[in-house]
Amino acid sequence: MKARLSFLFLYLFLPGGAFSDDPVGPPDWMKDITRLPPGKHANLRPVALEYTLDWNNRINAGRVDIAIISDGTAKEKFVGDASGRSTGFARVLFPYDFHARSIVDQNSLRPLTFQLVEKDRNEENSYDIIFENRRQIYTTTSKQKDETLSATSRFKFDFGQDVLSSAFYLRSQALEDGDAITMLVTPFNRPYLATFRVVGRETHNVKGTEYEAIRLDATVGKVEADLSIKSYEKIKRTTLWFTDDEYRIPLELQAHLTCGYVSARIDGKKWLE
Repeated sequence: MKARLSFLFLYLFLPGGAFSDDPVGPPDWMKDITRLPPGKHANLRPVALEYTLDWNNRINAGRVDIAIISDGTAKEKFVGDASGRSTGFARVLFPYDFHARSIVDQNSLRPLTFQLVEKDRNEENSYDIIFENRRQIYTTTSKQKDETLSATSRFKFDFGQDVLSSAFYLRSQALEDGDAITMLVTPFNRPYLATFRVVGRETHNVKGTEYEAIRLDATVGKVEADLSIKSYEKIKRTTLWFTDDEYRIPLELQAHLTCGYVSARIDGKKWLE
């Protein structure tokens, strides 16, 4: 459960890890990164969203609360705050809490900073990411009992995303049937290569409520220190649904494993303006 509840809402649950400071030359997959400008769905009305995490849509495992606002009077940045915790029997086995904050440029939908703090039974980790024009700087701090360890690493790339900015950028695009969007996303202190393919439009049921939705399938691979991509065989399929309207609200994320599936499903929505 550690380092997974926070990432599951937007993409997958994958472990973090350290990254080398000076990887060798650019790999071929960097040419596949989508560099389109933000699309016509770039504006997002301030909103608070609630999600529950379930195993096979039967066993409650956690919850995630997200609030997205525009900062100050200039409205030049989006500020996203997310918090979550394991619940029920999952909390007995894996007590876990997290809080994350992302600051995103409202015009480019590019991240400026991302912070994540997570706690489990034995450890507290914090991740601070600064997104510069041509690189990302990661600072990781781990606390175990009376010991605190901190490390800083860098990754040279000019079009990286955090988990919130990647969702903003994805939902802004036209998302026509068959479209594919590829991004380099950093949820902790290591980048991941994520590709989203639009399957089509459908009516999607979430907890008894039907929505007109856009369905996307996702593949995610971890970028290794040598810049190769590691895939995850235990994850058979990942699917994401957005509302098919002007707001493009994320409705549900499903990650299908060899022994069932884990989902994050919308449980509440409140407009903040």
